[in-house]
Amino acid sequence: MTGPAIAVRHPLREAPFARLWISGLLSETGKWVLQLALPLYVLQLTRSALITSVVAMLGLLPSLVVAPVVGALVDRWDQRRFLVLVSVAQAALLPVLLLVEDPGDLWLVYLVTGAEAALTVAFESVKNVTLSTIVAEEQLVSANAAIGLNVSLGRLVGSPLGGLLLSAAGLPYVLGFGSAAFLVAAGLAWTIPPGTTVRRESGGGARFWSGIGEGLRTLRDVPTLRGTFVCVALLAVAQGMFVVLFLLFVTDLIDGGDAQAGLLRGVQAVGGFAGTATAGLLTRRLGAPRLLSVGVLVFGTVSALTWNLTVTSAGFGVYVALFTAAGVPAVWLAAAWLSLIQESSPLPVRGRVMASVLGLSDGLQALGMLAAGLLSGVIGILPALDVQAALILLAGVVALKLLPGGRTARITDNGPTRAPTTAAPTTATTSAVPGAGEARGSDGTEGGTRTPPRRDERR
Repeated sequence: MTGPAIAVRHPLREAPFARLWISGLLSETGKWVLQLALPLYVLQLTRSALITSVVAMLGLLPSLVVAPVVGALVDRWDQRRFLVLVSVAQAALLPVLLLVEDPGDLWLVYLVTGAEAALTVAFESVKNVTLSTIVAEEQLVSANAAIGLNVSLGRLVGSPLGGLLLSAAGLPYVLGFGSAAFLVAAGLAWTIPPGTTVRRESGGGARFWSGIGEGLRTLRDVPTLRGTFVCVALLAVAQGMFVVLFLLFVTDLIDGGDAQAGLLRGVQAVGGFAGTATAGLLTRRLGAPRLLSVGVLVFGTVSALTWNLTVTSAGFGVYVALFTAAGVPAVWLAAAWLSLIQESSPLPVRGRVMASVLGLSDGLQALGMLAAGLLSGVIGILPALDVQAALILLAGVVALKLLPGGRTARITDNGPTRAPTTAAPTTATTSAVPGAGEARGSDGTEGGTRTPPRRDERR
């Protein structure tokens, strides 16, 4: 464990991060409004579950193709301008769907859904890189936890709002809300001041294309990144399985319906508030690698308990409590792995690394969806759910390998180097294991009265 916790100003109290957070929340809400409303609209239009599932899958698969290119662009372009450009493009694409009138126009839905998915990967990649340059190292996990909460809040607000707008007012109002949310997000992004600067790559197209694979090579070559990604990959497959198996769990195992499904998904956001409030403190006490392992193992244990209580006569209130509890470690683990990726990635290729992780995760989620459909038909729903929980617990075992004392890498802005076996307690060099032994006395705050300097100032 690390030394006594030192009070650190929460990043939401600083204007640059607060603007990025609100911009991300608006983008997340707009995304969930569309993710709920568009498949429903397609189902109403076609009465085809197959076509509806194709639309849902298009929200994941394009990122596999575009992620490497997006990452290279993030590393070459000004991050603030890129955020604005992506958000404006998201808003501009949606009115195209007003041309859809019958099933013969579905190609427009496929086109816009795929493009929006690609732009979402771009926004998430540049947002996470920007975050890592405008907050201090001591604030990184708290900032990521706050950003992670956006996912829960976006789903909690956006999903029911998308259904309400579609049923009460129709598709044009859904598209209008989505465009407005993206445009306001763009306006806020424009006001974010620059953080850490880095010499950006120059050169022609050949140099650009040759550098696209650098994110994957960095993931392969840096031990902390490699271990973290294996953990994230297992979690992504498990999440894909959950998307398919959750509805079967509600309808077949606990005899619930749409209302019960919506409530269970919503209460996870309540637990997410507690996870956000405690993530920063736990990181200062445990370090990000230990928080990742604790978060994943607790999340997997709660998942296994939830699924297997169906063999008893547990009441619905028990499942509400368990899903609420699951929201706490879900935020911990998400904040921890994001922080490890950010801290362990050399700044000149950080966009490519982040985009590679997000793109591959989306592809693995799609694989998990397919696996869940196959497994539930072959071995049954509950055994398939147990496989899903086992994957999460396996990810926790992988996360244990990232704890201090293992083989890690020190990261500089020029690339990875092997960490020494011992370090002076006053070193301020950014480590691949944030929070696991860095000295904070001269850089942090006492009693929250002084803002820690940005990480570029520490260098």
